[in-house]
Amino acid sequence: MRKALVIGLLIAAAAAVVMAQQPPQTSPEPVPVAQPAPVAPAAPEGPPVVNVTDEMRRHDAWNNALYFGGTAYGFALLLVVLAFGISRRLRDLALKVTPRPFLTAMVFVVLFTVVSTILSFPLDVLSGYIVPHKFALSEQSFGSWMWDQGKGLFVNILLSAPIMALALLGIRRVKRWWLALWLGSIPIILFLVLIGPVVLDPVFNKFEPLKDEQLKTEILDIAAQAGISGGRVYQVDKSKQTTQMNAYVNGLGPTKRIVLWDTIIQKLSRDQLKFVMAHEMAHYVKHHVWKLLGFLMVLLLVVLWLGQRTMEWASARWGKAWGFEATHDPAALPLLFLVVSVFMFLLSPVMAGFSRVQEHEADVFSLELTRLNDAGAQAFVKLAEDSKVLPDPHPFIRFWRYSHPTLKERIEFCTTYKPWEQGLPNKSWKAPGQS
Repeated sequence: MRKALVIGLLIAAAAAVVMAQQPPQTSPEPVPVAQPAPVAPAAPEGPPVVNVTDEMRRHDAWNNALYFGGTAYGFALLLVVLAFGISRRLRDLALKVTPRPFLTAMVFVVLFTVVSTILSFPLDVLSGYIVPHKFALSEQSFGSWMWDQGKGLFVNILLSAPIMALALLGIRRVKRWWLALWLGSIPIILFLVLIGPVVLDPVFNKFEPLKDEQLKTEILDIAAQAGISGGRVYQVDKSKQTTQMNAYVNGLGPTKRIVLWDTIIQKLSRDQLKFVMAHEMAHYVKHHVWKLLGFLMVLLLVVLWLGQRTMEWASARWGKAWGFEATHDPAALPLLFLVVSVFMFLLSPVMAGFSRVQEHEADVFSLELTRLNDAGAQAFVKLAEDSKVLPDPHPFIRFWRYSHPTLKERIEFCTTYKPWEQGLPNKSWKAPGQS
């Protein structure tokens, strides 16, 4: 919410993903060698079973508390900024710097971003530094973490100040400003998604082509089978910030790329990496980035339509007490952030559900392309243990928060999905010459 780039960053974040997983069952104790024991019929082999620990449960509880508690804190922060006149005072200070409306708005956004960052700093330290270190998920020093936060603040201000000033200009000049903001957000979002991999991401980490030539050759062979030519595969030094593993696809057109964290390269086997990479290639082949953007743009249209009506009602009722009378006043920006953020939060299950459908389709594609069922299941096991994520969370948490199927669902699916053994056609990946 304090990120003034509400529209762009909410959608970019929707592409963001953390994979989690689980460990194999322990083998039974060997029978003592004395009298030959009668041979029992072999039990059918089931999926790997996650060893759920108390540490996993505590980590899950912390994550859920930080998610819902942090969201409530963010809403309360914006209300405090409005109700206690902080927003009005920041607007007045911006007017002293410059009386020009567009520049006043930009100065206000800078001041507001700094103030909200300070107010939310204790929660940011808890969620971004203390909890990861508490569960041995990061070895980053506090100084390095603070340096990343400083760079993030700078990038946030650099992008959000002109964008939100343009938003206020649209609110001032267009009666149906919800439609103007939606239309204006389209090129901005596409631009941010386009430049993100080559301009924004390298601010925080070093990206370079995959170093392991043999692995690169194997991945490119899989890419050719998937129908991807000239695929760009990068590795990134995320180990300086986290011990967790991940891989993702981002960018559009010339900046589209598949990225492997260096941690996942170090911890997964060759077959497990190939399964993960085939999953990421599915997002390419199935045009998931474009579909997700399109879906979120529809949701954003609804949110902005509701947002104008809600903001005008709230301004009429409390605007004078909060220090503004018009929705285009810079002092009203925290109200816009609050309204949009609340609606986006309420739509979280819809966005998560849409993402789960895409992620399941990518799992299907990966299994059909590689047939590495056991490697896929074991990769999820390792990812679960590494990230200390519960494989089978509470149904409400899955419904509201999970952008991927649960790890239990994914492991069981990897174990059971083998249509080729029954001579059935593939659902997602089509082999060359297959209709």
